[in-house]
Amino acid sequence: MSGKQRSPATLIGLCVALGLPFILTLVSSGRSEVLWDTPRTVLIIAQEWVVTIILIGIVIFWERRTLASIGIVRTTWRDVLWGLVGFVLGALSFVVTMPLVTALGLETTTTGISQLAQTPLGLRIAIVITAGITEEILFRGYPIERFTEMTGKIHWGAGIAYLAFVLLHIPFWGLGGTIQIGVWSLIVTSLYVWRRNLLTCIMMHVLNDGYAFILLPELFAQYLPQ
Repeated sequence: MSGKQRSPATLIGLCVALGLPFILTLVSSGRSEVLWDTPRTVLIIAQEWVVTIILIGIVIFWERRTLASIGIVRTTWRDVLWGLVGFVLGALSFVVTMPLVTALGLETTTTGISQLAQTPLGLRIAIVITAGITEEILFRGYPIERFTEMTGKIHWGAGIAYLAFVLLHIPFWGLGGTIQIGVWSLIVTSLYVWRRNLLTCIMMHVLNDGYAFILLPELFAQYLPQ
């Protein structure tokens, strides 16, 4: 591998972005019968923001670089358009993978979404905003850019970041849901590799989670016993 020399700040930044979320997930989350409850979800939201703020602090004050170095750059109308296209493709990916996951005898993401219908709307909105912003910074912008600099090849950076993002979802969503999320993640990761614009991916992510965590739970709620 050839590329930019590894700095201690960047190595620590990568540990924070890719390693710390795993530790926090295993300690405070884990897999349980109930995916969503208010105390647990509030804790997860707080943890994601704390880790993201720490990482941004490393970028600005230790690496002494701008946010453009992690893909937060000027967004054009083309970027917005492709963010919308990514959202549509991502939504379709869940529809396409659902029969496969069901045929394997695994739970789909529908289980978690149905449980979300029983949580407060404000909490679901916070989940959508938090995941859309923090996860794109932690698992797309920073690691893809830094690993690309280290290796000289963006596909190495994208591959490592993709694998970390997918594996992180196993303790919470189970194998079936993670398969679906993995297919979706291929789309958003490819979008970043192509556009190199993190805001485009954030838009796609927020739209996806808004549809999954706000709109669909409202529909599920209509069929829940009062």
